[in-house]
Order: sequence, then C-alpha cells, then structure tokens
Amino acid sequence: MDNELVSNTGSSVASDQILNAQVTSDEAEEVASIEQDFIQFDEDFGTSLMAPESVANETGLLDQAAEGTPFAAPAAESGGTLSLLDLADGNTGTQEEGFGDWLRDRVRPVVNAIASRAKKIIAKMVALARRLGKYAKCISKIIAAIKAFKAKKYGSAISAAYTAFKCIRAQSA
Repeated sequence: MDNELVSNTGSSVASDQILNAQVTSDEAEEVASIEQDFIQFDEDFGTSLMAPESVANETGLLDQAAEGTPFAAPAAESGGTLSLLDLADGNTGTQEEGFGDWLRDRVRPVVNAIASRAKKIIAKMVALARRLGKYAKCISKIIAAIKAFKAKKYGSAISAAYTAFKCIRAQSA
C-alpha cells in the first residue's frame, strides 16, 4: 500500500491513476481554452471558423447554384469584397500601388489584432503538442500555421491553426 490512496468509501486508488486523471483534466481544459479562443475570434472579427461544417457544405452548394446569376457572391479578383483574413494576409485585391498602401494602413490595427490572436492560439497548441505525444498526428498542421505566421500571412495562419485545432480536438476525444 505504499503507492495507494484510500478514500472514505474504502476503495483504493493508485497515485499514478490520480496523476493521469489530472493530466486528462488539464488537457481538456487546454483544448476547451483553445476552442474558446476561436469562438471569441469569430465573435470579434465576424468570421465563421467555428461554424458547423454542414453549414459550410450547404453554403458551398448555394454558391454553386448562384454562380453566373445576379445572386452570386462577388469575387475579390473582380473588385468585389475581400475577406478580413485575405486582408490580414496582405492581399488588397488591387494592383494599384497607392490604393493598396492606403488600404493596408487603414486595416493595420485589425491585422495586428489578428496576428496577436493567432500567436496566442498557436502558442497554446505548440505547448500542448510538445507536452503530450498523442497529438503527434497534428504537428504537421501546427507547423503549417507557424510557417504562415512567420510569412506574415496572419489570415492563413489563423485558418491553418483552426485546421490544427480540429485535429487536436479529434485526438482528444
């Protein structure tokens, strides 16, 4: 009974079982924290990273049906709207030098906020993957997020980080 704890009910539990339960609890809290960061990101920036995938599939079908009609969504290349994540990647959707610089200066505070969030989320995932070997399958996805971040493609970094998070969530289940 050197390594056992006895509860009030008389059942005994080995100390390594308690440590494993603590690691699992901490891990679940970290995964939930990362998920909350993505939910907050969606709320703050109006993105839909955390939208259910079935909705994304239906939206894709809607886009296909509307293609070539007045109901089609405008494309960035044709002078339509750019997504916030495209702007965070430095894509201004225009070839004009002056306008691109003007637009980049106007969205710089938002891009900096996206970069800050991406850095925070990626750091959490790196720490989790370093500590727990069960996330080895997700390391390549985390590396993709890191590479995008290093290239200052913050929109791509947050998208890649979300892909890595889906892998982490699948492994933790």
